[in-house]
Amino acid sequence: MIELLCADGRMSVPALATRLGIGRATAYNRFERLTATGVIERFTAVVSPRALGLGVAALVLVDVDQQRWREARSELGSLPGVVWIGLATGPFDMAILIRTTDLDHLRDVVLVGLHQLPAVNSAQTFVLLDEPPVTQRNL
Repeated sequence: MIELLCADGRMSVPALATRLGIGRATAYNRFERLTATGVIERFTAVVSPRALGLGVAALVLVDVDQQRWREARSELGSLPGVVWIGLATGPFDMAILIRTTDLDHLRDVVLVGLHQLPAVNSAQTFVLLDEPPVTQRNL
């Protein structure tokens, strides 16, 4: 059921029941259990960043002042184009994904925005040349 919903989150429970070869009541019970237990957190649309004019993506690895990581995470999250922030181990404390319209915009976000934050010690930016489509296998 999870695999089917990842492929098509708009699939109705009766359609799920048919595809899985189970009764509707069983499908409804399984669906309710998956949502009630938090296995399925939410349903959302997958939007093409390129179709929205956000053709440049970059992964930025950030080293922050250890005593200010909460502040840094909040400030980084408020920068334009920041889509995702993850805390990390190793030589960098955070990894962020930024999407922008062009390289000039990315430059401004990183050099003017990110590097000016007091809690940020350093950062390395990697422009992504390609990204695989989001699929069940990416989970």
